[in-house]
Amino acid sequence: MKKVVLLAIAVLLYIGVNAQIVSSRSVGVNTAKSTSETLNYFRAGINMMKFAGDADDSESKTGYSVTYGFMKPMGSFGMYWGMEFGLGSRGGKSGDEFTQIAHNVQYSPFHLGYRYGFTDALKVDVHVGAYASFDYAGKIKIDVNGDKSEFNIGDWNEDLGDGGLGMDWRRYDVGLNAGIGIWYNNFNLDFNFQRGFIEAEKDGEYYTSNFMIRLGIAF
Repeated sequence: MKKVVLLAIAVLLYIGVNAQIVSSRSVGVNTAKSTSETLNYFRAGINMMKFAGDADDSESKTGYSVTYGFMKPMGSFGMYWGMEFGLGSRGGKSGDEFTQIAHNVQYSPFHLGYRYGFTDALKVDVHVGAYASFDYAGKIKIDVNGDKSEFNIGDWNEDLGDGGLGMDWRRYDVGLNAGIGIWYNNFNLDFNFQRGFIEAEKDGEYYTSNFMIRLGIAF
């Protein structure tokens, strides 16, 4: 599994670097037109968070996703490459007894996509890319027969005797984004699936699994 993941990341990285080279060369030929075609955008929406793997019984919990990014055309046939930076979340719940949310910063060093235009105004957008994230805050809530307790992310890895949860939580994650969206002029409706490749908890065999529905605007 790890070899497959590393190979996938290496292939995407190779494609992304070459995309940047191709884009840079095209800028040298048509500087004004290519620069004007670059799209900057904001996206924001809900994130249906859960964990996959040994935590298949994890239920979805509502989180959020806010990103800024850009798309740089690769020629005139609809392909593009880009980057994203934003804030997001991951987590899940088990009934009303256990809920978890971790807030993170996310960076997508490159993503590749294809926009197909049905008309000048209406386009479908398919995209895939890698991401890295770091959890800067979070909270776990536990309710056992009405006895409620809360633990901030700094307490998750503390020993039980020290008031913690005795977890081995990994704040960092690396994985893939894959999505499809619709553009109407500068407005966007986007559906994105996010899957982490690093165990959320060491030896826990469960991974980030998010599904996002976002609205965007390009400028």
